[in-house]
Amino acid sequence: MPFIIIIPIILLIVLVVYLKQPSARGKRGENKVSFVIGDTVENEQYVINNLTILHEGKSTQIDHIVINPRGIFVIETKNYSGEIYGSENQREWTQILANGNVKNKLFNPLKQNAAHVYHVRRIVGKMPVHSLVVFVKNNTSHIYADNVIPLSALSGVLSSGENILTVGQMKRAYNLLVANKTEISTAEHIENIRAQQWKVEHGICPRCGGNLVLRNGKYGEFWGCSNYPECKFTKKD
Repeated sequence: MPFIIIIPIILLIVLVVYLKQPSARGKRGENKVSFVIGDTVENEQYVINNLTILHEGKSTQIDHIVINPRGIFVIETKNYSGEIYGSENQREWTQILANGNVKNKLFNPLKQNAAHVYHVRRIVGKMPVHSLVVFVKNNTSHIYADNVIPLSALSGVLSSGENILTVGQMKRAYNLLVANKTEISTAEHIENIRAQQWKVEHGICPRCGGNLVLRNGKYGEFWGCSNYPECKFTKKD
């Protein structure tokens, strides 16, 4: 086979492998959400994409933040295929692929986004902050949680509701969040995540550094932060 033909074939194989990587799928999903959200429009909405916040040595990466008169929306993007089953209070959700032949467990993205919301509230104070999880493939028919929405509903959710923030408050929230933006490499962010997991495994709250104590709740035993209600971190036993 001539060398000039081999090169395009190799490049095609590399492209296919790259597009199948989870990070690539996630980025494509974030781009679709960014397109629906649009850009910052002075005095109407303020948009921050891919915001990394560093607090007490821990990094938190937030896909999108939209600030408009209806409040501050912290958006986590999910680009999962297949059918997804889950509810608000479950720790793990189920992904079904290949006509039911493949089943994967997924960490509840609402709990993931709760950490993001916590850090945004810590920065902006008493302004209203809303959690949204957006499924890019619109496969939310088996998910029972009010603030998990398909991509097709995102525009409507962001534009509905009463106006509760003034232009001045919107600008202030935007400036506060941008001022807390941290430039950090992917490798450093992953290392921070591992450090937080280590703390949970050793009974330390990864959000505030408090102790994790065993409690009983509606759905059984769970580990909660000793600094509750100031810190609402929980982990299922």
